[in-house]
Amino acid sequence: MKKKITVLTWMATKNDPYALKSLLANLGKDYDIVKVLYIYQKGLIARNKDAREKFEGAKAVYPGLTTIPVSVKDPTAHKEIFDIVKGKIVPMVQNEENLVINLSSGTPTMHAVWLLLFAWGNFPTGTKLISSQIKRDTNETTCDEVDFPVKTLFTELRKYEKENPDKPFYRIDAKTEILKETYEKIKVYSEFPNVPILLLGERGIGKSTIVGSHIKSAKGGKEVTPLVCGSLNSNLLESKLFGHKKGAFTGAIKDEDGLLKKADNGILFLDEIQDMPKHVQRMLLQTLQTHKYRILGDTEEQETNMELVCASNLPEKELRQKLDPDFYDRIAVFKVTLPPLRECREDILTYWHDVWVRKRPEGSEQEAPMDPTLKKFLTTSSLSGNFRTLEKLAYHILAWQSKKTIKEILEEMPPEEDASDNNPESVSLDEFCEMPWNKAVDRFQHMLAEYSCRKYGTQKLAAEKQNCTPRTLQYALKK
Repeated sequence: MKKKITVLTWMATKNDPYALKSLLANLGKDYDIVKVLYIYQKGLIARNKDAREKFEGAKAVYPGLTTIPVSVKDPTAHKEIFDIVKGKIVPMVQNEENLVINLSSGTPTMHAVWLLLFAWGNFPTGTKLISSQIKRDTNETTCDEVDFPVKTLFTELRKYEKENPDKPFYRIDAKTEILKETYEKIKVYSEFPNVPILLLGERGIGKSTIVGSHIKSAKGGKEVTPLVCGSLNSNLLESKLFGHKKGAFTGAIKDEDGLLKKADNGILFLDEIQDMPKHVQRMLLQTLQTHKYRILGDTEEQETNMELVCASNLPEKELRQKLDPDFYDRIAVFKVTLPPLRECREDILTYWHDVWVRKRPEGSEQEAPMDPTLKKFLTTSSLSGNFRTLEKLAYHILAWQSKKTIKEILEEMPPEEDASDNNPESVSLDEFCEMPWNKAVDRFQHMLAEYSCRKYGTQKLAAEKQNCTPRTLQYALKK
């Protein structure tokens, strides 16, 4: 039984309908063609009789042809073609299984755009690129798959997003500057091998998602072995990490491999690292220095080539106090602080839509609900739970849809806790009097910048109100 495919192609203004006929004939030898998507320049068809005849001939080649009109001023302008394909064509084919894209028809610019979007992972998983050619001397036609094995961070992240539709996902095409800078740090640090990465950020901000998507993708798809350090007591954590031999302790009835072995040649992700007992920290520190460890109850050393990522929702100063100093220095060589959503207002509406799409039951509205009340909430509230706040909001709206207005739902939802107590209007000056002058100034600037962004919704608008540049606010937020 032949595989069913959907074919996507530009109109070949010089060679259609013959080019389309030969393309489909060659593909039909190996596939069952169930749909053909045919992109054409409607302006050209309207003003050019020859092009119009070729267009009608193409429709006769495949009676069920799905024609897609586009307005193209300059078929050699890369940005124009890119915007058309990215904005109109890509959304149309997201649900097409076994998509086959013909690169041959159209201008070299169009050809380049297909390759670029393919490398960025914009098309459905499994999409194939083909080249259909006609040999002028013999009139022989060929149709070959294009070998273009380019893997980029974009490609891997798109794949992760499609394979994990139920999980929160940080879009790499962020609008907020602080988020763009954060992604760049993650990418640069992740591509550097065998150096630990420490992720800091509030609860609900998606640290485990960053590890399973961005860091994993940047490290070539290495498998992630996770462990929540606060989920086990001291003895169990030690055994879970390093493994044990039968009889090593009471209850050790058989040999057990530890996570260091399971994470060999992969990524070991230790969440809630602040809950790791200090004696285990020192054991792991030795492993990080030598790449060797000893299974509990064994006398021989084992080797591991794992890469370590740690995460905590504590402020950096508090985390330093909880961890062994040498251990902290070792795991924080590369440190990334994920900004809370309230500092990424330009991306909030996009994330709200993504959360809605993940959480809505089948059959409910695909478009995320929006009205002035909800928009104000999303752009001014503290969003203390970050993605969890968005998910909670989606559940409440889904539960009460058609029964209550969004305004009523928001009024009845439990109040948002103050995520940082950083409202300058309610801060006692005593707090600043106990600090050195420079530190107090930095602290106040951070709080004022955060409060302004929360009040006005975006860094751009907050900067306008404060009569400063967005870069000034971003610098203050990092203090």
